[in-house]
Amino acid sequence: MSGQTEKLSVVTYSRVSTAEQVEKGTSLEDQRRRLLSATHSRAACHLAHYQDAGVSGVSDSRPGLDELLNHVRGGGVDLVMATKIDRVSRSAVGLLKFVENLREFECHLVLIDEGLDTSTPAGDLTSGVLGVIGGWERRRIAERTQSGRLTAAREEGRFVGSTPPFGYDVAAATAGKGKRLVVNADQARAVRMIYRRLVIDGAPAVTVTDELNAASMRPARSRIWTSISLRRWALREEPLRAASGLWLFSGIEVPIPPILDTAEARQWRDWQTGRRAGLRPPRVRGPYLLSGILHMPCGRGSMGRTTGSQRPTYSCREHYLPIADPARHADCFNSSCELVDNAVLSHIRNFLGNPKLLEEAAWQHLRGGEPKNSHEKNEQQRAQLRDELETESTDLRRAGLRGAALAAALMPLQRHLESVERDIKRDQRRLRSHTRLQDANVLDRAVIQAQNALVSSSTELWRPLLEVLHTSILIAGYDLCSSCGGSGYLGFEPGRRRGWPANCRDCLGGRNPELQIEIDDIGALAISRRVS
Repeated sequence: MSGQTEKLSVVTYSRVSTAEQVEKGTSLEDQRRRLLSATHSRAACHLAHYQDAGVSGVSDSRPGLDELLNHVRGGGVDLVMATKIDRVSRSAVGLLKFVENLREFECHLVLIDEGLDTSTPAGDLTSGVLGVIGGWERRRIAERTQSGRLTAAREEGRFVGSTPPFGYDVAAATAGKGKRLVVNADQARAVRMIYRRLVIDGAPAVTVTDELNAASMRPARSRIWTSISLRRWALREEPLRAASGLWLFSGIEVPIPPILDTAEARQWRDWQTGRRAGLRPPRVRGPYLLSGILHMPCGRGSMGRTTGSQRPTYSCREHYLPIADPARHADCFNSSCELVDNAVLSHIRNFLGNPKLLEEAAWQHLRGGEPKNSHEKNEQQRAQLRDELETESTDLRRAGLRGAALAAALMPLQRHLESVERDIKRDQRRLRSHTRLQDANVLDRAVIQAQNALVSSSTELWRPLLEVLHTSILIAGYDLCSSCGGSGYLGFEPGRRRGWPANCRDCLGGRNPELQIEIDDIGALAISRRVS
């Protein structure tokens, strides 16, 4: 009796994507029927059929294909059959990798429409060639798709992207096919708030973040704003370009409804340029106009402070140390913000409105070679003080002083050094300012700031002007108030002898600060002449 030929074991695979089902009518059932017919014509044993419905052939990992490979790894499979090469993979690398995986388990691939059988030498060669062709066809499809999108964006102004920029929604076009970008009213309000508070007002990002979150103005893909995400977003070019009315796709500019006008967009861009160059606007903390500008009698900068129903004051931090602490500044008293601010604004208004006074002050500075000579003298004094501080510290350590005792002994020299370093920084700012004010545009902006500030008492208007003038204020001491005689309280009204007397509004605690106000006379003169 003659021996019988052993039957080949076959598993089959089919795949369709949604686009192919709709456009070409290629169904999973049709592929399965044809594969079963080819199996029977080979007199092979059909073990199983695997399929992927609506899955792209670009990915090499698909549910049905992964199950098929697991079956092959289990052994007992001779052939894997599919209809075409692109059912298995659309890339040459993916196809060849699939064939290699099958060969590892002594299994081969058969494609019935292409007549490919990798168990033969000719089929092995053909698999490589067809894989290259499949990848080439996929790239051609991608190029045609991209070309169509570019044409739609360039000639029809359609939105062909995937994610709209913040401030906009995707909507159907009013005429014709395609999509358009339209303004999202809620997000547009957030864009304008960011522009006003961050760019124009110069508010810290933390403050603007709190305001946005409190107003429930959320970012596009997150629950809340953070200071980091807000700064990054505001410094990017894409959000500003979109808000100014321009959407960019592969180098093609598509006009969209603007959220900001041309002047506002230019201000935002200038702000971005300044921040990238490290030119940060001065930070104004709360309602305190002279924060960082006013110095207490000890030489340290003052802090703005408001407690309960008390009047806002400028205070020394070390004044609030325990009474027994030797580092406590007992001679630094609180001063009313209202009284000090009014005195400073009145002084600067008087100077800016009187160019002759400024000419005399500027002449004194120029005749003495200031601020250049002043800067050189301060540099020499700083070097001398540093040497003295180092020598004194070494001697005291040898004498056995350590810790708080050593710090207290070195405090006078340290305070003197800090004062000189502040003067050096002031002179450096003035030198830069004199150079910048030679630029007509910079001078024009400074003049506008001065004109706006002189007719107002707003902190937002006066603070930039004080920075331009390099204003420095020192509380040199305190005088007793003439209105209350130093008591801090007014006398009783006629006929009233009981209760608590009213607080004196002309002082705080019976003391009025004696102010030493310095401004950049040369810069102020240039501004004053233009203002006049």
